[in-house]
Amino acid sequence: MKWIKEVYDLFVDDPKLAMLALVALAIALVVVHVGAPEVAGLAIFAVVAGALWYTTR
Repeated sequence: MKWIKEVYDLFVDDPKLAMLALVALAIALVVVHVGAPEVAGLAIFAVVAGALWYTTR
């Protein structure tokens, strides 16, 4: 679970952003297991971009 702490530390100034990034990783993990790695990358991008937009507005 060390990697979760490293990801969280990237967003430590904004806990909501950190949690949304972890949600993006979880969604991508599920999508990869379904068999669509390209869509997983798009999901990470979309969720993190949306989270950044949401937390900065």
